[in-house]
Amino acid sequence: MLRKFRASLLSLLLIAVSGFTSADQSIELFAVDYPPYMMIDEQGNISGIDVDVTVAAFNAVGVPVTISTAPWKRVLKNIQHGRIAGALSCSKRPDRESFITYSDPVSEANQVMIINRNTRLPANMRFSDLTPFSVVAVEGWGIQKELDREGIPHDTVPDIESGLNAVVFRGVDIFYNGELTSLYQARQAGLHKQIRTQRFQGKPSTPFHLCLSKGFPGTAELVEKFNQGLKMIHSSGEYQQIYNRYLGPKERG
Repeated sequence: MLRKFRASLLSLLLIAVSGFTSADQSIELFAVDYPPYMMIDEQGNISGIDVDVTVAAFNAVGVPVTISTAPWKRVLKNIQHGRIAGALSCSKRPDRESFITYSDPVSEANQVMIINRNTRLPANMRFSDLTPFSVVAVEGWGIQKELDREGIPHDTVPDIESGLNAVVFRGVDIFYNGELTSLYQARQAGLHKQIRTQRFQGKPSTPFHLCLSKGFPGTAELVEKFNQGLKMIHSSGEYQQIYNRYLGPKERG
């Protein structure tokens, strides 16, 4: 009798800990406001390219998922300590390898120079050519850490709109940021006619991934399921439909 009780209790504990074995157990992932990949409106509704792709991929393999939001630094800390399953979307970085399992790429971004429309920069600039210019980037984001690693002097801003304002109104030469998200935010702020973008010569795009905590139970299985679902929505055309819904068929890439 005692043996049966222990076996039943162990089964219940395994189900409770895994979080991924019950069909009605929703996986909670976290996102921040990074249009058009992730967008959070004033009512707290969460949408965007990466949000829709993530939900569609999990739906394709029968895994229910909910998307919540929290400050990025808190999200990253909770991933590191295994308190949450993961987040969307983030780039690969050496300092994250010890605690994050990355999915196949969900999307990609070109990191570019956002400049005032009247600013003239040398053609064919490389990333290393930023040093003589005044540069800002959003504090704590991967692209700001890239500037740190490469030893490029820069200042930080708290958000995208502040970066745009820096080049439009404050005389800063370059806001280093993602192309699509900056253009989207500039349009929302009414600044799109006052800025332009310039890409770097030889700089590849940056893939964004679903980032799952290595310390949270069941994420190794979860990332396999997600990657399977991602392949399925690529094959069915749903992935492209999501992009078209946000960007239009001619604006992707």
